[in-house]
Parts: sequence; C-alpha cells; structure tokens
Amino acid sequence: MKVIIFSILSLSLTLMFSDVTHAGDSYAHFDDKGQLERPMGYREWIFIGAPLTPNDMNDGKAAFPEFHNVYIDPASWAVWKKAGEFRDGTVIIKELVSVGSKSTYSGNGYFMGEYIGLEAMVKSKKRFPKSNGNWGFFRFTNDNYKGLKKSANVLPQKACMSCHTPNAEYDNVFTQHYPVLRAAKSKGEAGIGGK
Repeated sequence: MKVIIFSILSLSLTLMFSDVTHAGDSYAHFDDKGQLERPMGYREWIFIGAPLTPNDMNDGKAAFPEFHNVYIDPASWAVWKKAGEFRDGTVIIKELVSVGSKSTYSGNGYFMGEYIGLEAMVKSKKRFPKSNGNWGFFRFTNDNYKGLKKSANVLPQKACMSCHTPNAEYDNVFTQHYPVLRAAKSKGEAGIGGK
C-alpha cells in the first residue's frame, strides 16, 4: 500500500513540475499545420514593458514606430523569478499600439492610440531545434493592419534574429529594456515589487 501511495504521489509531483517547465503547456498551442494559434487572455499575463521608438526621434524612419506592450506567460514568469531563465515553452507577446496624441493636460509626450498588431515569440527545443536559443517568431497582424489572424506560421529566422541575436541582452530577449524582468531575475518574491 505504501508503494502505491508513494508512486501516486511521485507521479502527481512529476506532472505538477512538468506543467511548469515543459514546452507546449497551456500557453502555446499549435494546430495540425504547425501554426501557432493566437494566444487568448494575454493581457492578464505579466506585463514586462512598453518600448517606443517614435518616428519623431528617428528622422521619420523608425523601424518600429509604435508602442510595444510586452507580456510573458505566467508559468514562464514563475521560472524566471526562481531560476533567471526562459524555460522551454516560454511565450512572449508583443502587442503593437499606435502613437496617439502627443499632448494632453499634463504636457507633451507620447500617448497610446489604437491596437494595430500582435506578435509572439515561443521557445521550443522540439519545434525550433536549429534556431538560436530555440526561439520561433510569429506575426498575427494582417497585412493591412486591420484585425488579427487566428493563427500564424513561424517567420523566417533572419526576419527577427538578425536584430535579436546581436542586440538582445539575454537569450535573444531585450531584457535591457524590461526593468520588470531585470528586477525579478532569480530573486523570487523579492523581485516582484513587494507583497
């Protein structure tokens, strides 16, 4: 009887642990064609930053002139806080938001406008074994910037890695622009802004 109880307990703990660390848990879903299905509910994930490189500061030719609201899935956030690594299965979402008004009652600045796109990066040894860091990049934005696709094919590696690999601070992620990630890396509860 003790052996059966121990076996059940071991299996339960293994399944619980694999839920947190294994690729393809409940955050990255792929269809039978290998397309990433657009993640749902990502605005309730952990918000890590909102970089902006406006045209005004780049001679009218910024590569990405919109705000990027960036989120990481909760299971990967838990591993990042503990181990300081992006687990196999990490999903990072980049939501594109236009620059709206440039002035308001509080003064001049850059203020968010409308949602105009959605992109994702997924870390998976199984799906992207030859990619640097095992990352795959996806774009759900329609070509006319109106509406989003329900699923997306992985983009060619050079489309994203040509910038990510030489410029991203850690594991092809621009952690240098995300103070939320920097503050929490391997610090557990001490890095989340207090409790």
